[in-house]
Amino acid sequence: METQKRHTLIDKCLDNEHQARRDLYEYIAPLMLGVARRYSRNRADADDIFQESMMNFFHRLHQLKDIERMEGWAKTIVVNEAIRFYRKNRNIIYTGNIEVTNNQNISNENIFTQMETKHLLQVIQELPDKMRMVINLFAIEGYKHEEIAEMLGISVGTSKSNLFDARKQIKRRIEKELKNIG
Repeated sequence: METQKRHTLIDKCLDNEHQARRDLYEYIAPLMLGVARRYSRNRADADDIFQESMMNFFHRLHQLKDIERMEGWAKTIVVNEAIRFYRKNRNIIYTGNIEVTNNQNISNENIFTQMETKHLLQVIQELPDKMRMVINLFAIEGYKHEEIAEMLGISVGTSKSNLFDARKQIKRRIEKELKNIG
């Protein structure tokens, strides 16, 4: 969407014009729903995260400072809502002290390229909540372990350990599926 059209659309939304809100919703909803699905275990959770995120998006629209970064801003709203959702509903808050797992490279990293993105996302969705959150934040969103630790209320070591374990589980699952195919 071009800059001038964004400005006009957002201005109309801020003036509570119904059609403008609908147009902006239709533009931004697929992106936000996709992010919500990545962070959720199932469709119902994704829908809850998405709905709360959309309400936050429109409620906070007046706070958007750089209209060119609207998509990134919307994505951040969804990520924060997903974290809030799992803290509230899934007890994601870290309570123990987990040491960092050996940070060995998992061999055959190219195994991830042997499957379709849609299937990989399905495998990620099946991970335990903490692992799924960490791998999404690190590998997809690009956050550093220090940021993830702060966002999730865990230690940096736990973030690294969860990422390592998530990669290991994904690799095992893919290897098992490839073995069954061949």
